[in-house]
Amino acid sequence: MNLADLVNFNLFNFFTIFARLGSAIMLLPGFGEAYVPQRVRLVFALLMSFVLMPMLADRLPAMPADFARFAGLLLLEIGIGVFFGMMTRLILLGTQTAGSVIALQIGMASALVSDPTTQQQAAVTGNFLLALTIVLIFATGLDHMTLKGLVGTYGIFPPGVVPPMGDVANHAARVVADSFAVAIQMATPFLVYGIVFSVALGLLARLMPTLQVFFIAMPAQLLAGLSLLAVALTAMLLFFLGTYEERMSVFLGG
Repeated sequence: MNLADLVNFNLFNFFTIFARLGSAIMLLPGFGEAYVPQRVRLVFALLMSFVLMPMLADRLPAMPADFARFAGLLLLEIGIGVFFGMMTRLILLGTQTAGSVIALQIGMASALVSDPTTQQQAAVTGNFLLALTIVLIFATGLDHMTLKGLVGTYGIFPPGVVPPMGDVANHAARVVADSFAVAIQMATPFLVYGIVFSVALGLLARLMPTLQVFFIAMPAQLLAGLSLLAVALTAMLLFFLGTYEERMSVFLGG
């Protein structure tokens, strides 16, 4: 192998790895947030691809003879990276869904703030839980587990081999369902609180028809709801972190 062939082979390995890692990193929790500068994400993806190239070189297919096959290989790797990144993002958005449900139950549904991740208006409790979860993912080392899971996709989805689309679609549907289920489980205390509080207000309105129930109950609903959030916050986040770790462990077997 002459120098030109060696350079072309190394460049092929590098860009094949970068196609999967780079597309996934732009969506991973913490790494792919909108407030992270694009150059920082690009440099991180390039450095990670360069570091992992010697370890993953033996798993890569032979360099295609023509550009069309090379482009198809890159598109396949980009698709796998986007799939992994979307799975992590869907799991993370379960916390924002839980925050929206909580805001509805404690009377803060109309308190909207700008979400730096989605660039849209969202409930303040949802943004709070989302930001706090990202901090805890890095504080507990789950960010390292996420990157290990990304590398583990090379064992589950070998480069150059089209993955079984039925299994991919089934896994994506399960992650969406699990994300919503986690959100409801995190917000369960507030759903019970909302039902009990609404029933109590209905009884009070029937017993005292002339009483301005909404004017009196709104401060109490906010105070009790925020107090419940302070008590249940630790258990909610520990439950989510355990669920996130379980979902990432699926990719570590590769």
